[in-house]
Amino acid sequence: MAGFHLLTAVSFMDGECIRGRAVLDDPSSFVAMECLAQLGALHVRSLCDFSKHAFLLKVERFSLTGQGRIPGKLALSGNLVARSQAAFSYDLWAQGEGQEVCSGRLSDPRVKSAVQRVQGEGKEVCFGRFVFSVKDYDDRFRKAILRKRYKEIFACLTNGSGIG
Repeated sequence: MAGFHLLTAVSFMDGECIRGRAVLDDPSSFVAMECLAQLGALHVRSLCDFSKHAFLLKVERFSLTGQGRIPGKLALSGNLVARSQAAFSYDLWAQGEGQEVCSGRLSDPRVKSAVQRVQGEGKEVCFGRFVFSVKDYDDRFRKAILRKRYKEIFACLTNGSGIG
């Protein structure tokens, strides 16, 4: 199960924002998209105190600049845009580690300017609007197993030990 987790660390988190890292052997755009989905779902689970099952409902928009591939170490960022009892909308970002990190809401003019600057420099960045939903655990998604597992993953990612 550890191989399915692409995140290697969570470096910051509060009620509206999460930042993390990932290391990709496969720089394909769909792998970068999966990293962002995992980051957002982890934040949703944490906001719900791991008491609900979180899943990706849809990707409203997704863009990848440059060659369409982001190799190596990634800096990840997510901002909660809106939420209800059962749905959470995020703007999520991935860039090569060491680059200026674009983050924030896609509608913010400063964010648009930062994306244009990064694109103009020929650097790779991917970003999108991801929507997650939550539901109560049930016979299919067992609370006794999943809540414990996601709390363990969260603890590993936030204390620097990573997923092993």
